[in-house]
Formats: sequence, C-alpha cells, structure tokens
Amino acid sequence: MASGFGTRVQVALVVLLFLGSLCVLLFNTFSVLGLSGREDEVRGKLRDAARRMVERSRPISEELDKTGESTADTDRQLREIAAQALADMPGVEGGFYLGFEDRFTAYAFPTGDHGPKRHARTDPPPLEAPYIRVQSRQSVELPPGEFLVTVRNVGPSRVAFLTEPVGTGRPATLVVWVMVRLSGPKQMETKVTRYATSTGLALGSVVVALLLSWNLSRTLERQRAYQERLRDELRRSEHLAALGRLLAGVAHEVRNPLAAIRSTVQLWQRLPDQARTRESMLAVVSAVDRLDDLVARLLHFSRADGIDRKAVDLNQLIVESLALVEAQAAAQNVLLDPQLTPGLAPVAGSANALRQVVLNLLTNALQAMPSGGRLRCSTRWVPASRMIELRVEDTGHGVAEADRPRLFEPFFTTRPEGTGLGLALCREIILGHGGRIELESSGPDGSVFLVVLPAFA
Repeated sequence: MASGFGTRVQVALVVLLFLGSLCVLLFNTFSVLGLSGREDEVRGKLRDAARRMVERSRPISEELDKTGESTADTDRQLREIAAQALADMPGVEGGFYLGFEDRFTAYAFPTGDHGPKRHARTDPPPLEAPYIRVQSRQSVELPPGEFLVTVRNVGPSRVAFLTEPVGTGRPATLVVWVMVRLSGPKQMETKVTRYATSTGLALGSVVVALLLSWNLSRTLERQRAYQERLRDELRRSEHLAALGRLLAGVAHEVRNPLAAIRSTVQLWQRLPDQARTRESMLAVVSAVDRLDDLVARLLHFSRADGIDRKAVDLNQLIVESLALVEAQAAAQNVLLDPQLTPGLAPVAGSANALRQVVLNLLTNALQAMPSGGRLRCSTRWVPASRMIELRVEDTGHGVAEADRPRLFEPFFTTRPEGTGLGLALCREIILGHGGRIELESSGPDGSVFLVVLPAFA
C-alpha cells in the first residue's frame, strides 16, 4: 500500500515538473509575442508626438519656404517647440531636420520628472543619427500627413523611428523626427537574465523529471518482481491445495475397491469352498480394474504438462473422435452435427492428449442426453488473438448452478460411477497447451463447453 502511494507521488511530481516546464516555455513565448504588441503601442505614441511637433512648427516651415535660410532664432523656436511637445512624453526623443541645409536642430529628450530637458547638442544620438538622417531625407518628398516608421536594432538597443515632413512645400524644408528605445542595455540584460533563469528552471525540471522517471521505472520493476513472487507463491499454494484435494479423492476412490477386495478375500478365508464363486472372482477383478483405471488416469493427470508440441489438425481430430462415438450416439438417438471451419489453422500440441479432451467432452455430452438430442461440434479461427475456438454443445439437462464452481476439480462428479477426473484432466491438458477450457453456458436446454487453443506458430 505504501509502495503504491509512493509510486503515485512520483507520477504526480513528474507530471507537475512537466507542466512547470511547459508553463516556462509558454511564458517565454508570450514574452516574445508581447514585444510586437508593445511596438504597436510605441508607434501610436510616436505618432502623437510627431503630430504635436508638426502642428506647432508649421508657421516656421512656411517662413523657411519663403526665405530659404534658417537663423539662430529659428533654431531657438524649434528647440522650444520640441521641448514643449515632448514635455509629457518621457522616453521619447525628438527634434527637427532641415532638409535644404541637411542638418539637425532642436534635439529634446524630456525625462518627465523636472520638465523638458534641453541639450546643447543638436544631432540625435550618434548611433541612431545615420539612420534618422537617411529616413529624414526620404521623408522630404512625402505628401502632407504621410510619415515613415522604422524599427531596427541599433547597437545594444532596439529603437523605433518616425519621420514626417512639415508644411506643403516639396521638397519639405523641415522634417520632424522622433524616436523611442524599445529595449536598451539594461532591459536586454534583464531579459537575458530572465531567459537564463527560466531556461535553467526548465532544464532543472527536465533533469529532475528524468531522475524521477528512472526511479519510477525501477520502482515499477521491483513491484513487478514482487507481484511475480506473489503469483508464484499463490500458484504453489493452489497446487498444494489441489494436491490435498487430490490425495483426499485418491484415498476415497482407492478405499472403496480395496474394501470390496478385502471383504471378498475375508469371505474366502472363512468359507473357502462356498465363497469362491465365479461372481466373487469377477467382483475382485472388477475392483482391481477400477484401481488400474484410476491409476492410469492419475498418470495421465500427472503427465498433462509434459506435452510434445506439434502441429495438430483439430478439425481432423474432431472428425475421428465423432466417428468413435457414432455408434453410441445412434443408440441414444443423438444427432451429431459437426460445423467445422474449413482451412482451419493447426493448433500446437499433442494429438493424443487433445483427442482425449475431445472424447471426454463428447462422452459427457452424450451422458447428458440419454433420451436423444443434438450434439454439435464447431470450430472458429480468431485472427486478432491467433487463437482457435472449439465449442461442444448439447441439448441435455445442463449443469446445476451449485455444481459449476467445482466442475473442473479433481474427483468431483455428479455420477455415482464417475471418478471425477475427466474434466480435471481436460483442464490440465488444455492449460498445458497454453489455452483454456470453460463452461460457456448451461441451462435446461443444454450446455456449451468452450476450448480455446493457440495456433501453431
């Protein structure tokens, strides 16, 4: 009981570890997928920032279109616009690109803590500046309201850029650029640490699950060996119990003819002339024959396992057995009805032993129909199990319900003249052939005995 509980605990742990590893993998997958959703959110944020800067810088763009040159005051105004537009957008960097002069100005990077943060520099960060410059040059010819968005890995960071031209003149004299870092060095370090930790946990779970599975297999092997020992002990116990019943039956069967012989011999001693009649001699011979028959059956019973395996044509064996009981069946007005499957595969075993089984079943069936009836023998091939079935059906009085559990016990019989070894011997022979025999059904309309035997390999 404790071993079974331990096995269930190990199975539960293996399942939990597997589910835990699966959850870690799903978490990593959704973490990666979640980045796409964040990029969409960032695009919207960049678009809002760019819209603010475009609207506020439109008058300056119109002035530049007229004059064709920028001044220090122009740069100052653009710095103010960038700082105000991005004041409540921490993490968003931005500025302007002057297309006709091919230069940047008004770089702003608000932190959100102390208002807009202005920088003395005018260009974007050095790693991102070349990409923003190329994209800004592409944007000067875009129609009003159109913009370009790019997401790329720049050094250790993943950055999203948006550029949009200002005004209606083309090529545009002024282009807005904004950017945000989706992941920087710190975020990447955190992500790598998280992935390393989760991967370590998953690998550890797999290793522990493998160890538990190995231990579980050993536990199951020990349990299997223990169950085999229990089955062996049970078989030995059953054999001892059967041997006890067998010895009790032998003692009973031997005592009756011995008592008859003893009484007859004692009578001969007292009355030597008058008692030695022909009838008394025949009685002694009959008692000796009964003992001889009993010993012969016991010898067959003891040798039931020692079977020489050969291919046996069961249909032919049944035909021969039916021919042997044909005269008895005719005398009892019993119709023999063989229904044998043609081309039946041979069975593996001893023809003589199997013939004894068939004859015993046929004889029992005839004894159950003293006033006539039908005796049917049918065979069938079962491909799924590679077994051959033999059914012996009669229309006799059937087997009483109380007698069925003991039907195959040695020395159990319902006939006064029977020895009770017939069906017991049949069972031992069939078991020795690797098959089984059973009373499939029985009732007032007759009985059906089923024999199942393996086909010859």
